[in-house]
Amino acid sequence: MTDAETFLRLAFAQAPASEANAAISRTREEQEDSRSYELVLPGGDVRAFLLERALPKLVDYLESVGAKLPGCGGVFLSVFAGDTLHFIHARDAMQLLAEWSGASLEELKRRYGPR
Repeated sequence: MTDAETFLRLAFAQAPASEANAAISRTREEQEDSRSYELVLPGGDVRAFLLERALPKLVDYLESVGAKLPGCGGVFLSVFAGDTLHFIHARDAMQLLAEWSGASLEELKRRYGPR
């Protein structure tokens, strides 16, 4: 299984990317006014992209909006991969990214959280 497949298997729902606005709004309502954090997966090295580019920004965002690690309450990721939009709970994504990075969630918070 590729890293992209492993990451996208975390999705709790999917929708066509062409219906993104409606799908994100619907998911916010279903998740009780959750916040959406959008990502576009590259076609290349997904693990490197997620760990080097997305993870630092995601941790900073989560901590800044009060969606503290480890639970990341109220935030889901809207991940565009090809023509499909995948919805992943931020807590699930963070668990996998912590595992891939070899760092604990506390270490990631210290490393990338707001200063």
